[in-house]
Amino acid sequence: MSKVAGFSEATYIGLHAMVLIAQKKGEKISIKYMAETMSVSEAHLAKVILRLAHTNLISTARGPGGGAVLAKTPEEISFLDIVEAIEGPLENSKCVFGKNKCSNVGCIFDDFLVKMTKEAKEWLKSKTLAEF
Repeated sequence: MSKVAGFSEATYIGLHAMVLIAQKKGEKISIKYMAETMSVSEAHLAKVILRLAHTNLISTARGPGGGAVLAKTPEEISFLDIVEAIEGPLENSKCVFGKNKCSNVGCIFDDFLVKMTKEAKEWLKSKTLAEF
């Protein structure tokens, strides 16, 4: 099935996990609990959590009583922060075929990707964890 936003499964897991963590309002939440709640692999979620921790969006603690907690307030964390923590920076591509410059004069896509990426980034930046 095709997706409008071509993000990886890890990104969707990360977005959902961050919302769950934010909803705990400062309480640590375990990877096991999140994986069960989201019906995803605990191993895959652990890798995503590690990426989010490396970009200082969350703090983690191991062992009994451990888990993940936001490293910033929900108002300070945008969906763009989360997406870029997992996917890397969203770049403005000028060609649907991945070329640096379009050699097709009169291309039907023209600046389609540039405009779509700009709008997507603006929307992702406008959404924060505080909304959930």
